[in-house]
Amino acid sequence: MTAGEIAAALDRAIDDWYETQRTETGVNRNVMTVGLIMCEHMMTHFPLDEARWFSGSQVRLLGGSRINKILARHGETRPLASEGGRTSRGSQELARGFEAAVNFSPAAEAFGATGRDVRADVINSLQAAMVERIQADFFDKQRLRIEYRSHEPTSAAVRQLLDAASRRGGNATGAVAQHVVGAALCLHYPDMAIDNHSYTTADEQTGRVGDFVVENAALHVTTAPGEALMRKCSANLALDLLPIVLTLRERISAAEGLAGNFDIADLISVRDFVDFVADAVDIPAQYVRGQMAVRLRGLLDTYNTRVAAAEPDPSLQVEIPDNLG
Repeated sequence: MTAGEIAAALDRAIDDWYETQRTETGVNRNVMTVGLIMCEHMMTHFPLDEARWFSGSQVRLLGGSRINKILARHGETRPLASEGGRTSRGSQELARGFEAAVNFSPAAEAFGATGRDVRADVINSLQAAMVERIQADFFDKQRLRIEYRSHEPTSAAVRQLLDAASRRGGNATGAVAQHVVGAALCLHYPDMAIDNHSYTTADEQTGRVGDFVVENAALHVTTAPGEALMRKCSANLALDLLPIVLTLRERISAAEGLAGNFDIADLISVRDFVDFVADAVDIPAQYVRGQMAVRLRGLLDTYNTRVAAAEPDPSLQVEIPDNLG
């Protein structure tokens, strides 16, 4: 058997094991973490032997840090869990089921006879397939979570959303910032069509002069203002458009400094996008708490609708707090 054939046969056995763990509510994270780690054990010994992967009290190697490193090797930077469940009796039983699945696979003998390099390639393929299952059954179903506290300002809820995105890593913060600003513009201007593009769609690809254009203003949403942004702002001015930069509060001074370097500091507007978004909720609600809650719910619903339409990753959507109605 070739390495590809061995990997395919072993993966079929692992998939059968994985699917037997599926319930009406989905697949438990322990199944996912055990699958990744048992593949690691296949590198050091095969057939799998409980005496080697089980310490007597826990599944060896089954920890959050190692799990997340495996995920990262396959391009997934979102953390699956802080702990891998290594002391869970359920994890031990899952590992025993995994052992039986691969040890009795039609490809078991061929895999056991492979050299270290081929074995590493096969295991890499098996873990890549497991990461895809994890993405489909966990990450793609986990929305961003925030808490609604009626005594806090709307800006606190917006910052929670950005903080939740930042913990995801990658481009999540920038994507969330862009789409929540888009949702705020929809609230500001309900009769106006507000553009909705994927965060990774470059302006140059679409001919856009900014992330959003509202009448004579070009809005730029950024978490890291730089010289490229200032060149865009200069281009906006040449088109008689007002550049508005919406960024993190702690980046406002940097953006203003860059604008000064381009001699456009007095010609552009730089704002905290958290305050910009909060204003779309608070000002029309006249700061009446009940109305602010209704507007915030509308903002989050609009945000989710726009993300669903523009982004392939549904985990960028937000879980609406139960107490927000």
